[in-house]
Amino acid sequence: MKFFDYKAKKVEIGEVEIRVTLVDGRQADLSISDFPLLRGATYSQRKNVEIINGYALYWPELGEDLSVAGFFEKEMIFK
Repeated sequence: MKFFDYKAKKVEIGEVEIRVTLVDGRQADLSISDFPLLRGATYSQRKNVEIINGYALYWPELGEDLSVAGFFEKEMIFK
């Protein structure tokens, strides 16, 4: 798949994971513990996330960004 094949419409931040829902309804989760900046942040800081053009997640207080495609191609990220 390509980067632009994944467009988010919603992001949910839980206590231990981040869930992304795409415009076509597919969902994927990643563990917060996999990302040092998010792991060290407060719950309030983690909840302050923006979806940028559907293709990236951005935490302005933390300076952290993640690609939406990475949630769906995670096996490639963590090898």
